[in-house]
Amino acid sequence: MTASDAAAPDAAAPDAAAPDATAPAGTDRPAPDRPVPAWRLVAGKELGDLLGRIGRRPVTRTLAVVGVFGLLIPLRFSGTANLPAFFAAFTAFLPARLVAIDAYAGERERGTLEALLASPLSDRAIAVGKVAAATAYGVARGWLFLAVWLASAGLLRATGLAPRAPLPTPAVLVAVVVAAVVVAFGAALFGVYQSAQAPSVRAIVESGGLLRLVVILVVFFVVPWVLGLLSPDGTAPALPVPGGGGVSADALVDALAVRPAAVAAAAAGAALAGLGWLWWLARATLRRTGREALALVGTDPDGARRSRRRRAGGPRS
Repeated sequence: MTASDAAAPDAAAPDAAAPDATAPAGTDRPAPDRPVPAWRLVAGKELGDLLGRIGRRPVTRTLAVVGVFGLLIPLRFSGTANLPAFFAAFTAFLPARLVAIDAYAGERERGTLEALLASPLSDRAIAVGKVAAATAYGVARGWLFLAVWLASAGLLRATGLAPRAPLPTPAVLVAVVVAAVVVAFGAALFGVYQSAQAPSVRAIVESGGLLRLVVILVVFFVVPWVLGLLSPDGTAPALPVPGGGGVSADALVDALAVRPAAVAAAAAGAALAGLGWLWWLARATLRRTGREALALVGTDPDGARRSRRRRAGGPRS
């Protein structure tokens, strides 16, 4: 055999690029399965671990909240028929935030953050997956509240037990569905932003507690009261103004009704401001959740000790 014969390709070897002769003519080979995005893997694991820990508690708590704020109070005060809409948004906000603040700080307490960062997943995929998991859980809780509210009120009306059981108007229903998504996403994004640089979950809870309480009271209680959703007759209270007299939300709505252009401009400005804040927060969260930034954060010894005791089943300090 000559050198040229040794260098020549084997004529008997099958051509890898040649089509399969046994396949029927005109048919294509099955396309390979598309890989699952890394952030979806992270989100699925987070939700699986979360649901394994909490069990059926969200359903029972939602039933209790719907019973009080979705049925009993609106039945007592006819002007609060749309009050459950605010609590639907609240039930989307609080669970999303509680899951989000555990995203990195909880991993740091449990001693699992190093293993997560040693995985081949990118920093962006881990952060996006954790935000997506917290958002999905918050949205599910908000929509669960809405579904239970509608089913309960409809059943009470159909059976004649409570003919005045409050049901939302279509506009309010659409607003609640959208608001649950927006509120849950904002809470999840801000929670992950805080969790990335916190040594423990307790450190987040203890920092800014008064400010957080004020914000929750204003958004979910003061605003409904100003809009008249908490008054027995459904009228907005008149707020005192300098110089005497008062102004109410109903009077402002009547005044703005004759200026639709001003209302549209104000709504567009508020929407742009909110989107701008979310964009800035998303970029800042991605910077905070990089491996280099996470490595600079210390641990909270007390928080880590409590986490180990919870895993071992021991008493909490």
